[in-house]
Amino acid sequence: GKIRHQLLQAYNGKANQIWIFNVGDLKPLECPLSFAMAMAWDCNTVANLGVKTFLDEWAAQNFHPDVAEDASSVLAGYDRIASLRKHELIEPGTFSILHHCEADTILGRLQSLLDLATRVYGRVSEEDRASVFELILHPVKATYLFVNLQVTRSRNRLYARQRRNSANRLAKEILDLFDADFDLSEEYHTLLGGKWNHMLRQPHLGYGETWHAPSRDMIDGICYVQRRQPSNPIVGQMGVAIEGHEGVRSGRINEESERTHPSRRDLLPGVTFGCINRYGPASRWFEIFTRGPITIDWQISTSAKFIKVSSYSGRLVPGEPDARVEVSIDWTQVPPDMHGEAQIDIRSQEGDYEQLHLPFRGDVVPPEVTGVYVESSGYVSIPATGCTINPPYEMLPNTGRLDTGSVTLQPSAGRDGDTSCLCYPFYTFFTTSSAVLTLYFGMTLALAPDEVPIYDLSIDDEAVSTHPLYTVSPAATAKSKEDGWPAADGWFNAACDNVWIHRHPIAQSKWLPGHHEVKIRLRHSNILLEKIVIELKPLGESYLGPPPSHYVYNER
Repeated sequence: GKIRHQLLQAYNGKANQIWIFNVGDLKPLECPLSFAMAMAWDCNTVANLGVKTFLDEWAAQNFHPDVAEDASSVLAGYDRIASLRKHELIEPGTFSILHHCEADTILGRLQSLLDLATRVYGRVSEEDRASVFELILHPVKATYLFVNLQVTRSRNRLYARQRRNSANRLAKEILDLFDADFDLSEEYHTLLGGKWNHMLRQPHLGYGETWHAPSRDMIDGICYVQRRQPSNPIVGQMGVAIEGHEGVRSGRINEESERTHPSRRDLLPGVTFGCINRYGPASRWFEIFTRGPITIDWQISTSAKFIKVSSYSGRLVPGEPDARVEVSIDWTQVPPDMHGEAQIDIRSQEGDYEQLHLPFRGDVVPPEVTGVYVESSGYVSIPATGCTINPPYEMLPNTGRLDTGSVTLQPSAGRDGDTSCLCYPFYTFFTTSSAVLTLYFGMTLALAPDEVPIYDLSIDDEAVSTHPLYTVSPAATAKSKEDGWPAADGWFNAACDNVWIHRHPIAQSKWLPGHHEVKIRLRHSNILLEKIVIELKPLGESYLGPPPSHYVYNER
């Protein structure tokens, strides 16, 4: 999708004689290079065809009819996953393991895609297996192993800080994934009698802060705990960790915490969930784990009947997986004006005790309000495609980091004309004096130094403000001359993240609950709007930001 958009920008900008592609090597990029060359041959026709239709036709040309449709789905799904971030820039902490189930969601998408790719590979004849392995199965499997390795490294470090026994199990998983990654490369090199031997020889794990390539793959920072050693009796052998917080001074002896009393005072944030309402995620999770050599028998009780948990008791054996418990609310028992905090008690037969705190709000959107995204947990997240899109705007479903795609201006739209606005209505229950509007734009650069794209922005009845996609400071200009980077402030991080992120403090002195609307006018077809987030209180850090909020449409 990004190739389509950028080549169309170049073509409409009169760069229509020679295109130069830096692809590194043709072998693993047959499909995207075929798409680029097809656009070079007949730009508008291929662009109008769309990415998915092109992939359908390309798969039909190159694979057996029995698997062509599924092969196209794998290619399309992999394209969306690959758009998140370049592989070499994915580190252990890139995708959040604490917020929005981000890492688990990405791994789930990759696992589903790998399952489909594996089925395609298993259905083709022996003579077609090498091509299907190289073009369909290998990219997905290699990406799954790589991302899983990085996420597992992140989780291993967190669990070790929390002194979980399960940190050691994850350490073994890291080594297993490390070997599986190399096994896959060796399998590639043996195909067709070694026709493509050494193709994947370049190391891809263990890069440092420079561009110098490592001589061989390496992973560091693997953590272990001493499983035979009991934790200090003052903290006990049972640990509890909640979604959204790694804990206050986790793994340490805290004066305000002892095994027979729940966390108190400055430790409370580590055992307090984000506020839950009926419009956000259906549940929150917490995990119970062992941090010593003894078996733990645990039980859960709640302070209110409308609080439901997925398990009320269990046994934890050192060395076996931790227990994850989902917490939800039966909203039929919660009236709209009921707000408060419920408690969840976890006790063990061995004498351990922890108490979790679940703030909740029973708010309900009035029945007369319709067609709005609804705040939950102090934010509203709206995909750019989540509004009525009419010319001169168009939706690009295969562009950007999100499955929802992006919105841009049609190439024929005037840059300075009075184009219409994109309107995003939403509803909030939260009162604050420090709201922030965050906009996510696809990574693009001006086609000419003096043509930095701009956009207009307004909220409710506030005055319209105009903003550049990026600024060009003297420092950015100097950096450009020194290192050959684009002359754009923040380019390095934006290029790594594949987005420009702009935070706009909301000028209203006090944000009041109710119906609101963000209006955005794009002033250039080289702007790709991906997502709008209204933050009514600080959000936990994540790579993609919060997922789309609940959309309410009431029939009138």
